[in-house]
Amino acid sequence: MSIRQPPVTRTERILADIWCDVLELDEVGVLDNFFEVGGYSMLMQLVRAQIAERTGVRPTLPELFIHSTIRSCAAFLDGSATGGSGPGGSAKGGTAKGGTATAGTTIRQDKGPLAEGSSGRDTFRDTDIAVIGLACRFPDAVDADQFWDNLVSGVDSISRFPPKSIPGPGGGKREYVPARGLLHEPEWFDAGYFGYTPREALLTDPQHRVLLECAVEAIEGAGYDPDRFPGLIGIYAGCSLSSYTETLRARQQEDRSITTWDILMGTTSDYLASRIAYKLGLRGPTANVQAACATSLYAVHFAARALLAGECDLALAGGSSVRLPAELDNYRVGGITSPSGVCSPFDTAADGVVGGQGCGITVLKRLSEAVADGDHIHAVLRGSAVNNDGRDRAGFTAPGVRGQVEVVRAAQRAAGVTPASITYVEAHGTGTRVGDPIEVAGLNQAFDDGKPREEPCLLGSVKGNIGHLDAAAGIAGFIKTVLAVERGTLPPSLHYSVPNPDIDFAAGPFVVVTGPTPWAPVGQPRRAGLTARGLGGNNAHIVLEQPPAPLPRAGTEDHQVLVLSAHTPAALDELTARIADRLADRPDLELRDVAWTLQVGRRLHGYRRYAVVRDRQDALRVLRGGAPEWLVSGDHARDGRAVALLVPRTVDAELVRHWQALGPVPDLTLGPDSDDAAIGSALDTPGRVFLDLGDPAAAARLREHPRWTPEHIVVTVTDPLAALGELWLAGLPIDWAAARTEPARRVPLPGYPFQRQPYLLEAGPAVQPSSSAPEAGPNTERTVSMLFTEMLGLPEVDPEDSFFDLGGDSLVANELVGRLEQLLPVRLEVRAMYDAPSVREFTALVEEQLRGAAVRHD
Repeated sequence: MSIRQPPVTRTERILADIWCDVLELDEVGVLDNFFEVGGYSMLMQLVRAQIAERTGVRPTLPELFIHSTIRSCAAFLDGSATGGSGPGGSAKGGTAKGGTATAGTTIRQDKGPLAEGSSGRDTFRDTDIAVIGLACRFPDAVDADQFWDNLVSGVDSISRFPPKSIPGPGGGKREYVPARGLLHEPEWFDAGYFGYTPREALLTDPQHRVLLECAVEAIEGAGYDPDRFPGLIGIYAGCSLSSYTETLRARQQEDRSITTWDILMGTTSDYLASRIAYKLGLRGPTANVQAACATSLYAVHFAARALLAGECDLALAGGSSVRLPAELDNYRVGGITSPSGVCSPFDTAADGVVGGQGCGITVLKRLSEAVADGDHIHAVLRGSAVNNDGRDRAGFTAPGVRGQVEVVRAAQRAAGVTPASITYVEAHGTGTRVGDPIEVAGLNQAFDDGKPREEPCLLGSVKGNIGHLDAAAGIAGFIKTVLAVERGTLPPSLHYSVPNPDIDFAAGPFVVVTGPTPWAPVGQPRRAGLTARGLGGNNAHIVLEQPPAPLPRAGTEDHQVLVLSAHTPAALDELTARIADRLADRPDLELRDVAWTLQVGRRLHGYRRYAVVRDRQDALRVLRGGAPEWLVSGDHARDGRAVALLVPRTVDAELVRHWQALGPVPDLTLGPDSDDAAIGSALDTPGRVFLDLGDPAAAARLREHPRWTPEHIVVTVTDPLAALGELWLAGLPIDWAAARTEPARRVPLPGYPFQRQPYLLEAGPAVQPSSSAPEAGPNTERTVSMLFTEMLGLPEVDPEDSFFDLGGDSLVANELVGRLEQLLPVRLEVRAMYDAPSVREFTALVEEQLRGAAVRHD
């Protein structure tokens, strides 16, 4: 069960009094959301009036809706709210940095020479976008590194099943091989990490859930925590048509607790991006994108444009396609599905598409800011374009040439590059007999600028490896190409040996990659084009370039503090092991960069651990359990702890300023002359942290005081790094930048170890709830308990546990009350759930109504 955190500051106490008065509650926590403890818009009007009366500040209603917890509202009213200057504003000076710029404008990078293997550029344009984060789940691959290893090794990740036959022309039979690129356990999900009840998880489409987890991995892989990012983060994403909707509608026929609203909210693509924004706390533009097979590359284009327009400072973009159950038996004569079960782009054996499941997402940032902030840059997005073929094609589902030529040339113009400078193209390449030739014809025309080429342009398609991922197809090609641009190797395009005779390779510069190929163009950076095309005529093209080399810097042997946190103890142990493995596998990683990334680039959780280490070998020894006394763990992290300083009689003012600059904000100071009353008053604040700057006697007096509790903490600064670790362990915010004495960079580290469980409803008979209405008495508590378990998706509940601590929210509470009114002759407001949140308390309210109704009836 969660513990409510009490108000600490004067403004927090005023707001708590107002909330309790308006909501008729005995107490509220500073992190409670107003709208989740019984509040609604009309009551917020009353809150605003009382705030104006008691503080002299009259906030607007939108401001109160934004700052809907006591802590956030108090900080806003006190003028110290982090992350913005008002509704819709950016924390970076009120508007996001950057703006729409003229192509070709340059910013000189006067920060030292570029390293060997870099792009060779010492300038970049202010329209360049950095790719700083990647995450994916593809067939045979749980992350981008495994995906890359499979690509370079030429792994065919398509699952094939025993041949089947269907009626063919002339009364005969046509045999085909059912095949698909399948994810491993796509129905498994870490509901607890995201605060989902089991029921909510079951009612949410798996393709939404997979993208949600990938979004966490991508933004943490970029080295950013949305809660601490000072600007606006946007997201653009799309998914395939939900097959889970059909499953839920079938189950709805037998299970009346599943509502049409449940199905709409859990499976409709409209809520894909906004669900991620809600769960991750993203405040920038949030939009669902639908462009058929080009969906996720359209999303990347829109995200890049939003960055250039200054609408956000980070942008996530991607797509998901996970249809359960997987469609295997969709071959029909004359269709586009491959009867052989093999996708062979550009080859004479190409006989159609092989479908697949998958999900991918990227994180983008303006290049100038990524360089300045020390981000790890995988690639540079130089330019992009989207369009439609219009009517200039054979039919609605047929691809056109003119539209493709125009979109490729538009992207090259936006990138400020010539076709001859592009030495690889990741094609849409579906492996259809007609589609591939049309695509290559368009590429030939787009790349024909009349200028000679020094070398051919290599060509490939990822669909031979993993299949056609529909809405996630574009992001799969994007991630492959980004990794190739970064790592300097072109993976083979599978199942190509003899060219499709309808492809005129002689008319253009293209040569299909047939094996792992080193990629080092002479005198120019690695540069690639990437195409996605969607049924209905949608075209997207992007130009990518290898990243600038990191700026040189001096070496260091300083000690570092590594901090790790997770949602559960098991996840914390697994994360610790993953970080140790990464240090062992990547000796090129500098310890200061690993420490910095862990400090500033990961979401903060309740289970925490830190270690102060002197070098990489020491870190490996400690993280792997070789020195357990140096690996300090705790689960007592709490937001909003009050801080007091313990200072000696003669205190160094510079020392005090130093520790205050690191984050702790003391509200009082104790010294040798502080009496028992002052100490007792300080201890009256639950969970207070005492920062000992050199008065051990005062610390001893605290521990001996009768008001001392295990929740109080004393942190000494004898070892400054260990002291930072202890403060962080307790939940205090730390300004890690102020704590550093040397420059550090963000580096890609292993993703969060989600503790997944299976959540999947299948079409079939469900247990039918009883339609008979139980009467008051012994059956009432049983009825209420049944509704709790039904609405929360739990096998059982403790009658003393709070509905909201078990994962319920106002929407689920509203459904529960509605179901109860169908079963019993009662009329209750949803607010009653907040007054009596446990089974036992709520049963008492229900029985009180039932007795009153019986008396009136008599």
